[in-house]
Amino acid sequence: MYDNIQRKKMTKTYYIDKFEQIIEIGTTFGYNWYRGHSTVVGELTPCIFRKHYTSEIYLALSPNPEFRIATDFKRKAPSIENRLPKQNNHLEWLFLMQHHGVPTRLLDWTENILAATFFAVNTNKNQDGELWSMLPWKLNESHGFYGLPWLEKSKIVKFLSHEIFHNNPEKLAEKYKLKELPKIPLALQPPLKHPRYAAQQSCFTIHPKPTTGNSIPEVITDETFLIRYIIPKGLKQSFETKLRYLGITYYTLFPDLEGLAKTIVRQEESMGWGQPRPLRYREYTNNS
Repeated sequence: MYDNIQRKKMTKTYYIDKFEQIIEIGTTFGYNWYRGHSTVVGELTPCIFRKHYTSEIYLALSPNPEFRIATDFKRKAPSIENRLPKQNNHLEWLFLMQHHGVPTRLLDWTENILAATFFAVNTNKNQDGELWSMLPWKLNESHGFYGLPWLEKSKIVKFLSHEIFHNNPEKLAEKYKLKELPKIPLALQPPLKHPRYAAQQSCFTIHPKPTTGNSIPEVITDETFLIRYIIPKGLKQSFETKLRYLGITYYTLFPDLEGLAKTIVRQEESMGWGQPRPLRYREYTNNS
């Protein structure tokens, strides 16, 4: 059913049949990052590079939406908030915009498979969800190093975050002494300056402007390092309930009053009572 949904390169995809498989995946791939979609999207594209912002009609009205949106946010933010990044700290501005829901070239991931599963099942209950699992180090191998970049020192990170505000990528690459333009997404971890980042165990991929062959599924083609799972719509409600029992809720992932309110409402909507029978495992005795 989902064989052709990835437009460019099909990632190996499997169905999830029971919640225990989520636990098995998370405990098997301890260094992977995870991303959940509440519908079957079939690709890993940051919001600013999705169809709405790249359509011919939209681009005719706004030829460079990424620059326009980012500069508009930077211009107006000081009227609301005093604690802001320095004007030339482009990466911190990206983190801040992403945190508040502004379309950027960042794509959210989490180190916690349960958090990713929550985002895959908590909405759109009448549609299948999807869960992505990726080893971030494998993506960064395409940039010639293994592991995650040191944000303050990485020339690639500086280029990808600065490119938004620069009209000559070639000159920008020269400024950072890069031999070629970065064309592949890069995995990175942000400083945990926001409670939500810590709660969600947030991490990101930062993406260059899309070109043929540079999406994550096109770069990582081995299912050992990138794989996708479909969570059937019929399992979403039970998965969300199990996650709540395990402490994964709006309140724990969004530790603010809105998150608390949503969690209380969900609890009341699903209120019921009936103590389950005890789960009997291997019995303990004094002789065990």
